[in-house]
Amino acid sequence: MLPLYKKVGYSMGRFGPSFLLSVVQLSLFWIYGTRFSLNWLLNGISLSASYIVIGLTHWLTGYYSDGLKSRLGRRKPFIIAGTPGVVVTCFMLFVPNWFLNTADPALELLVFSYYITMLCLFKFFYALLMTAHQAWLPEITTEDERPLVSGLMNTFNFTASSGGAILGFVTNLLFVAGPPQRLSDTGLNLLLIFCGITFLFLIPSMTVIRERPSIMPIKRSLREETGIALRNRTFVGWTLAVGFLSFTFIALTQQLVGFIQEVLLLDTIEALLPAALSMLGSTMVFFYLWLVGIRRMGKKKSLTIGLVLLAVLTPLTPILRGIGELIGFTTAAILFFVPLGAGMAIYYLMSYVVPADIAHVDEIVTGESRAGIYTGFIGVPLNVFQAASTLLLGWFMDFSVTATGGELWGLMWWGPVFAPFLLIAALILRYIDIDPDFASLSATKEESEIA
Repeated sequence: MLPLYKKVGYSMGRFGPSFLLSVVQLSLFWIYGTRFSLNWLLNGISLSASYIVIGLTHWLTGYYSDGLKSRLGRRKPFIIAGTPGVVVTCFMLFVPNWFLNTADPALELLVFSYYITMLCLFKFFYALLMTAHQAWLPEITTEDERPLVSGLMNTFNFTASSGGAILGFVTNLLFVAGPPQRLSDTGLNLLLIFCGITFLFLIPSMTVIRERPSIMPIKRSLREETGIALRNRTFVGWTLAVGFLSFTFIALTQQLVGFIQEVLLLDTIEALLPAALSMLGSTMVFFYLWLVGIRRMGKKKSLTIGLVLLAVLTPLTPILRGIGELIGFTTAAILFFVPLGAGMAIYYLMSYVVPADIAHVDEIVTGESRAGIYTGFIGVPLNVFQAASTLLLGWFMDFSVTATGGELWGLMWWGPVFAPFLLIAALILRYIDIDPDFASLSATKEESEIA
């Protein structure tokens, strides 16, 4: 049994990386396109490249951590290497003006080079850290402990994602005039604080957390291990469903800051906070409501409801400005973000529980733990979807500027373009089983061993 302090220590390690990733995903696309004057297409290319990097790193980290034999265990060396890397590269992403005159159009390619390098390094270290950390879940907990630890981890994760979303919403407003524009002292201090918290909260994972001693490294080739994962029908179906879901989800997160400020005209911290807090509150409340829903309806039905809800909401982006003019922009934003937070909450919850369940089922059936390859390989197709999404989004915003002279058209019409992919994800879910009966599987395995 894992002591309570280790359960909490492991779970809190999820907070910092999730917080920093939320800030990066929500703010950087808009910040580099406006504050640092980077061409939108180059902006999209940078994001796309970073998703390819994170996908490959997830895959390779999962495989190599499954087979690593060291006195620290299989996962911990990757966590120790990834933690400082995430902290340093995240900070560097927000201060290109320390090294370059980002206001000089002649230096745009240098700004692009800096951005793509730091963003790819951030995603590399994030994947190195989080793949190993997440792969620990079925290895440091028993089946009975896992719901509690998963709940703790997702509480930290949701708090981080929601808090990071709030900071991401307002980061664009924490810049001061240049040239070049730069983060204010308040912005720099907030960034330093949360980079420090990230490192602090990961200290338990870097020191006292270890997997069960019975877990043995797997000695198979990358091709063999990947082949086993790809022969798992549930895993492949889940990967495709999450891929199509994330195609829309990533576009949503990248566009929210610009959408709120340019379409809903909430361009001060005071105006932004009610909308951001409504999303935070909704996400946290619905996290627990979805837990009740999962117990009653199962994971598949609950996630399908969440996907349909998001599919209904995202096409509304072209008309929200008109609604805001009628009822007030703050009211319109709150009415939009409350159900949006509900839909996002179920995705956050399922994105950790389902892969852990898949790895656990495989361990029951085969007697071997390959949580790393399941946790890691899913990042390859998932991030290919996300790379394609951000590349399309970069082109979409560049087209908006070229065709209309500004970003407003692109910020209004991205929703109907990306929404249909949510329905494809819901359709795929119909054909896979993400509600395994662990007791029945274990009993069947025991019977086959006795026979």
